[in-house]
Amino acid sequence: MAIGTVNALIAGQQRPVTFAKTTATGEASGERFCPLFTAGIPGAGAAPGNSINGTALTTLTGAIPIPTAVSGDYIELVAWEMMQGGSVGGVTLIDMLWWNDTIAETTTTGQSITHPGLPARDRSASSNGDGVFAAILVSTATTNGSAVTNTTITYTDSAGNSGNSGTITSFPATAVAGTFVPFNLAAGDVGIRTIETLTLGTSYGGGAIHLVMYRPIAYIPLTATGIGNSMGAGQMRRIWDSSCLTMVYDLTGTSIGATSGLLTYAQG
Repeated sequence: MAIGTVNALIAGQQRPVTFAKTTATGEASGERFCPLFTAGIPGAGAAPGNSINGTALTTLTGAIPIPTAVSGDYIELVAWEMMQGGSVGGVTLIDMLWWNDTIAETTTTGQSITHPGLPARDRSASSNGDGVFAAILVSTATTNGSAVTNTTITYTDSAGNSGNSGTITSFPATAVAGTFVPFNLAAGDVGIRTIETLTLGTSYGGGAIHLVMYRPIAYIPLTATGIGNSMGAGQMRRIWDSSCLTMVYDLTGTSIGATSGLLTYAQG
């Protein structure tokens, strides 16, 4: 069933879920930062202890909680309010679908991945990867002395075409923990189903990095420190059961102020 009337929206509204993250240090203005490893509410998450083949996620320590829909109903995100204390120009709410570990940060040739497949939480509620993208997430700072401009993946797109190539235009030097760098997809592609190979191209020196696959859900611009913004019911987004929600900040500087907000869900 779907929420089709204002009365149904009101009747199905759930208790708002609050979140808050403490101050952090980002990489640089123009880069992105994921606060998953930052203390707050919910608490800091931890990097996975799995193989390079990765894990399809149905739970995630540090994820923002969601209610579970009763049989036959859906959960909708009907409102999202957000405020930041500095150096965050906008925030994307994402569902983390898959991530891996055991990437060799100094290996410059291709590292093969036997991908387990995605959970059925893409834009179409399938595991085909419609609207699903990939990024590198740093959990321990890298030590590359300059930007790396030749990192690539080979992947199968959401239509089932294999051997496609995704690229990172520039991975920053000495990237701090939380740095989140998305891949650009091949022309015309609208999502990734599986990843087959990661090639760093140039050594990242050290640290710990992870490939992640995620679905963007909503975006809020934050134009001034201490002044919030919101998304209302006219922009409802469906949230699938077992979603692993976290955020990605667009940085305007390195000194990230405390952030806070709330998510309001409805069931119907």
